[in-house]
Amino acid sequence: MIQTKQDLRRFLSTERSAYLYGGRLDTFIAYLTDDPRAQIWRFQKRLRVCEYRYNNRHRTPLHYAMFLWARRRKNLLGSRLGIEISENIFDEGLRLYHYGNIVVNGDARIGKNCVLHGANCIGNAAKDFAAPHLGDDIDIGVGASIIGGVTIADGTIIGAGAVVTRSVLHKNTTVVGIPAKPIRRGENI
Repeated sequence: MIQTKQDLRRFLSTERSAYLYGGRLDTFIAYLTDDPRAQIWRFQKRLRVCEYRYNNRHRTPLHYAMFLWARRRKNLLGSRLGIEISENIFDEGLRLYHYGNIVVNGDARIGKNCVLHGANCIGNAAKDFAAPHLGDDIDIGVGASIIGGVTIADGTIIGAGAVVTRSVLHKNTTVVGIPAKPIRRGENI
């Protein structure tokens, strides 16, 4: 994912506007008042820097030490905010609306422009340890969970509180409920 400094700059410039919009004064005030948007942006920046360091950790012992330091900083802030996300899970365009109780399995793979509204779990099932694979443009509502080795098609909307335990193979589908079932089905893949 993030291999070069150019990649890192591209990811950060794409995602920054989701959190710090407005001019320099608004950004300064957001940081000064410890606004939730600024806190989430700070975590996301540390996540992306950690990914860059992780992907370049084998170059020299110094690179490995820099990776360990970046991971520590990310994990400390993540613990404070209640966000547990490992490196290289999300592609470009990640958006977190609220912090607190966000857990994403390290083996999950998620495409571009994913939105998490908060209190989400994207994890493995206890029986097989397989993690979910999500496509691009996925919107995950507050309190929604995606469990097991499921595949979620591009453009899927997962309703608040839904528990997804089966794959969603049609693009642009909306699923709700426990267990989640489609209420609006999009086009076939």
